[in-house]
Amino acid sequence: MTDITNYIVKGSKPADPIAAKKIRTQAARYSVVAGELYRRGFSTPLSKCIDQQHADYVIREIHEGICGSHSGGRTLVAKVLRAGYYWPTLKIDCAEYVKKCKQCQQNGNLIHASAEQLHAVSAPWPFAIWGIDILGPFPLAKGQCKFLAVAVDYFTKWIEAEPLATITATNIQKFVWKNIVTRFGIPYAIISDNGLQFTDKKFNNFLESLGIRHRFTSVEHPQSNGQAEAANKVILTELKKRLGTAKGAWAEELPEVLWAYRSPPNQAQKRLRSDWHTARMR
Repeated sequence: MTDITNYIVKGSKPADPIAAKKIRTQAARYSVVAGELYRRGFSTPLSKCIDQQHADYVIREIHEGICGSHSGGRTLVAKVLRAGYYWPTLKIDCAEYVKKCKQCQQNGNLIHASAEQLHAVSAPWPFAIWGIDILGPFPLAKGQCKFLAVAVDYFTKWIEAEPLATITATNIQKFVWKNIVTRFGIPYAIISDNGLQFTDKKFNNFLESLGIRHRFTSVEHPQSNGQAEAANKVILTELKKRLGTAKGAWAEELPEVLWAYRSPPNQAQKRLRSDWHTARMR
């Protein structure tokens, strides 16, 4: 990186013609602003070029810092670039860091083929169809909470989650009203399993009064609510990576897990959410 900086600022280049040509080609993708070297991107702002010492700090902070999610190598690379940093060995360093991360190796998912044929559930528009499920019991946390209500939108994959002390129909009704209806509007349908809190007459009367269709998964095929199951897996995996042995702190760590998940490096997903929120503001 020093050779590129010297070429741009001072015009100096190696005596070897081949090396000089290489530096000249590489320098076309870089700029010097206020004495700092930046790399140009095709559709992104300038990325600041940093040395290895700063690179190690950036990787560690993004991977396991306050907003880190112990993401995989490719996702970690995307997050570093989105944060505005670059160095030549970025991809290799991120992959190696994930391989050496103890929490990632202990709690990472094992990749395997699906045990059965997948069944897709399509959603017509954002926040129209939600899958809802309950996780727990967990170790007792602050506020006597030991369960987790989880809802995921089938279109945008947005996750809402809230710790609960008990999983009564009344608490589930409050969760749906607070985390779905008042934030994203009345959905077209909600998909759940056949738990007592979901089949409760009071809860179903609440949904019916709002015009929300309630769809139940088959007892013999609970995987039909696969989106909620996938959300559960994401939350459980990230909580395990963050908590270590402090299992009772899961409720305090939940906001950070959701924050990390809701800040995706996937540009298509990011653009989809941005466009939808812009349309809602008009």
